[in-house]
Amino acid sequence: GRRDAAPRDLLAVRLHLDNGTALPTAAVRLRWRMLMPVPVPVSYVVLFPSLLPATTPWVQHDAGRELSTIIPALRRGYKYEFKVRPYTGGTQGSDSNSRHLWIPEEVPSAAPQQVTVGQAETGNGTVVVSWEPPPPEAHNGIIQGYQVWGDRGRGQG
Repeated sequence: GRRDAAPRDLLAVRLHLDNGTALPTAAVRLRWRMLMPVPVPVSYVVLFPSLLPATTPWVQHDAGRELSTIIPALRRGYKYEFKVRPYTGGTQGSDSNSRHLWIPEEVPSAAPQQVTVGQAETGNGTVVVSWEPPPPEAHNGIIQGYQVWGDRGRGQG
């Protein structure tokens, strides 16, 4: 009797995922509500893929029996989709609604690497500048471009 009740009870669980909050640490705080309580202990798993700029497989984050959790170590400049699924034992229930959250970007925390400056072989004073991007962990978002500027200097003449 009771063994069969748990999966049935779990299927009755309805969750509502409230708005999530992006934290300054490139993490997200999520909260959800159980719309219909059930008489069995229920745990929760948060499922999320990255949507933009690249789609990634669904990742699972076990939230235990809490009605909130923090998802750490997300990528800055990426948009994610989040949903919550109840489970008990090996049985899973229905997914909550989903929410999309964008993790704010910050300026890169490292400079471009291997910067070289030289003169073009044309002899007309053209300068050639080349570089490699900062290390990936220092991007803090999606690098859109680079600005190069210089000073002509004094004392020539």
